[in-house]
Amino acid sequence: MIAPGSVLVANPMQQHSHQLALALHEHGWLRAYWAGVPVVSPGEAPPFWMPESFRSRIKTVDIPPALRQHPMRFQMGLRLGRKLPTGMAPGDLVHRVFHWFDAWTAKRIAALRPAVVVAYENAAYHTFEAAKAVGATCVLDAASIHQRLGTRLLGGAETPFDREVNRRKDVEVERADLILTCSPIAADSYLAEGVAASKVRPLLLGAELPSLEALPPRTSARAVPRFLFAGALSRRKSVDLILEAFGALAREGLAYELHFVGGVGDADLMETLKATPHASYFPGVPQKALYPLMAEADCLLLPSRFDSFGMVVAEAMACGTPALVSTFTGAKAIIEQTPGSGWIVEPTADAIRNKVRALLLDPVQLARAREAARRAAEPFSWQAYRVRAASLLGDMLR
Repeated sequence: MIAPGSVLVANPMQQHSHQLALALHEHGWLRAYWAGVPVVSPGEAPPFWMPESFRSRIKTVDIPPALRQHPMRFQMGLRLGRKLPTGMAPGDLVHRVFHWFDAWTAKRIAALRPAVVVAYENAAYHTFEAAKAVGATCVLDAASIHQRLGTRLLGGAETPFDREVNRRKDVEVERADLILTCSPIAADSYLAEGVAASKVRPLLLGAELPSLEALPPRTSARAVPRFLFAGALSRRKSVDLILEAFGALAREGLAYELHFVGGVGDADLMETLKATPHASYFPGVPQKALYPLMAEADCLLLPSRFDSFGMVVAEAMACGTPALVSTFTGAKAIIEQTPGSGWIVEPTADAIRNKVRALLLDPVQLARAREAARRAAEPFSWQAYRVRAASLLGDMLR
């Protein structure tokens, strides 16, 4: 079994690392949690000098301050770097900050001497080298699919630094004793690249699920179904395909409402959105304010070109809203486990259009799926994730 107080979790940002660290702490296994984005314990106030916009987003996690370090230099590096004329592409800046955190972590491992080190993609190169030097087991908690599949699915121009980033990622995979992925399709992407099946394990994520009691009563049925996309407008999440599909449906004379809530990843998509009939855009809202918007929708859309998981699917389903996802969206596992809770399509405009057309012509399908969607979300709370994580790590790291 894992020895008490023996596991280090280190992440340059946060992602879902705070939940994995909490799972380890709940079993007495956590030695330290180092993250570039801070959390606070219950009753602990965020640092007084932080801007209110940042303080309000800090998560409360029951991990004692003595086990946590949150060096702010990395967040400051990201923010200052975006304002300075560095000449780097935005993605390159993020990569370099991750590599900086990786070096910072590696320098501290010899003194900490953990038995297990959990690190994250693009920030584990030096960390795993230092971990091997003290005899530690290396766990790569991979938040995305294998980088080569991601490149093939998305395409796009390569920056001069991408080759070095991918070289490091390959070494991280090679040095890892165990690779955790967010879904079975993400695990398959590693196996397809020749990674040994013996060290790849899918660990389905969870999400912050709303309680039904906290949701306002759903208003009476609308004349036409409402479809909702929640997240950054980006091609990776197939927003261009959604707009193309719904534009074609409008030309067929079919009625619908199409709402987008979130930030803007690819700016040109906003112009297409404005030109799409019956489509409305709302800037991002706090998580608690998003739940009522989800509950009012008839269907969530996440037909991503690739998405290692997609927490928004579990969140929407917990609100009773079924989801339409793609075959390359990891959260399709939620629908597969509870048939009737949503729909899975290929990430193409034709496939999206055909499925939505069927739902518009027979909207009873949307109403019928609401109860199944609620049931489907139940195993995907963060508490359930922590149970899965502890069980998997306890078995694998004997």
